[in-house]
Amino acid sequence: MFPEMAKRRKQFQPRSGVEKAFGEVMRTTREELGMSQMGLHARTGLDRTFISDLERGVQCPSLRTIFRVAKGLNLTPNNLIRRTADSPYFVFPTDEEGA
Repeated sequence: MFPEMAKRRKQFQPRSGVEKAFGEVMRTTREELGMSQMGLHARTGLDRTFISDLERGVQCPSLRTIFRVAKGLNLTPNNLIRRTADSPYFVFPTDEEGA
């Protein structure tokens, strides 16, 4: 008999929001450069699966990660953030309790 395999949690795939907007900007810029996720990994040192999670909006990037991604994509961090704010997926974050 095989031991029971651990069930994997299904990841939430956001349809909009800061993370989704950042990920879309990251992916489209990477693709415009003709770069694979492994190519971005080589430029940033970020794990390829983490890059995938960022691009899907599953992970929220830290400030340090934003700077690493920007450098890897030949952008300034300011340009990367501006593009994120201009994305159609961008929704300004609000406090869940409305405060």
